Amino acid sequence: MGDVHPLTQRQIRCLEKLPEDHEVVSIDEGPPIVRGPRGQLLRVKANGRLVDLVEAVKSYLYIHG
Repeated sequence: MGDVHPLTQRQIRCLEKLPEDHEVVSIDEGPPIVRGPRGQLLRVKANGRLVDLVEAVKSYLYIHG
């Protein structure tokens, strides 16, 4: 198994204050993962801020179809 990182006080406060339309989906390893109201996955950084877990990327592939 991976390393277990205890939650910071700021992460705990962030999780306590999550709006009702947010759901904690993982706190097993690493930073907590939260599902936002539109289904997006967010990570709770050590400083208590929510950031996108998956960054949008621009595809440069063009598929002929």
